[in-house]
Amino acid sequence: MVDKQAPGAAAPEPSQVLRPPTESLESYIERARQLTAAARPRPQPAPETIEGRDAELSAARLMLALVPGAESHRRVAAAYLRVGVLDAAYDNFKAALRLEPTDAASFDGLARVWRDWGLPNLGLGDAHRAIYYAPSSPTVYNTLGTVLLKLGQTAAAQSAFEAALQRDPDAPYALSNLCYVKFLQGKGAQAIAACGSALGLQPDLAAARNNLGLAYWVEGDRGAATAAFASIGGPGAARYNTGMALLASRMFQQAAEAFDDASILSPTLGQARRRAMQARLLAAGAIDGPR
Repeated sequence: MVDKQAPGAAAPEPSQVLRPPTESLESYIERARQLTAAARPRPQPAPETIEGRDAELSAARLMLALVPGAESHRRVAAAYLRVGVLDAAYDNFKAALRLEPTDAASFDGLARVWRDWGLPNLGLGDAHRAIYYAPSSPTVYNTLGTVLLKLGQTAAAQSAFEAALQRDPDAPYALSNLCYVKFLQGKGAQAIAACGSALGLQPDLAAARNNLGLAYWVEGDRGAATAAFASIGGPGAARYNTGMALLASRMFQQAAEAFDDASILSPTLGQARRRAMQARLLAAGAIDGPR
């Protein structure tokens, strides 16, 4: 008998022998597709953005997309400014001014952006341009006053707030700011009167309630001050604002302790920790304090 296997070649193992497939090509492809899909990472939800969370901002952006123009850019800018996204606010105020170069509201917005960026000196020009184009507006004078306050020009800030009140005697925001100026000047009774007027016009104005607490502090009424502070944000906010009052009174070590308390009571209040460090540096004479 003739041996058909080549000399030296081993006989094939049973497992190596090709056999007809046990499933159709279509079912094999479908099974491979399912295995591939199972191995693919599951899609993750997109991170939530400030535009998605804030209804007013979302609506303003939609309006800008539907009706482009200076007014739409101003609305978007104001919404971004409100939520603290300053670069987007700046870009949209500038876009509005490219379309309407004499728009007082956009100049006013730019002044507030510079102020909130910690660069109030760069906001002075825009604040004055806003006044030039809208001399009867109380808002633009109020903004100028806040910029001047950031620059430490208390007397000039007072004049700006008074100019705002000449144009609108019932502007609660201007009355609250005037209250703060009087607090800085150590005129507690006048500060209490101004804040009382502001709260009479707008009882939920947190800034006025906070400034009222500072005014009571200057007058030596610690109980009324603490009550005013506590009414706007709970014990953490109360201790923080007490720290601010102590800081203004040059009681630096006590201020540091109040800020420490605030950071414990409200762990998310990062500003309290920074203020505590500032107060300790002031107590040690390492930096200049308020005058």
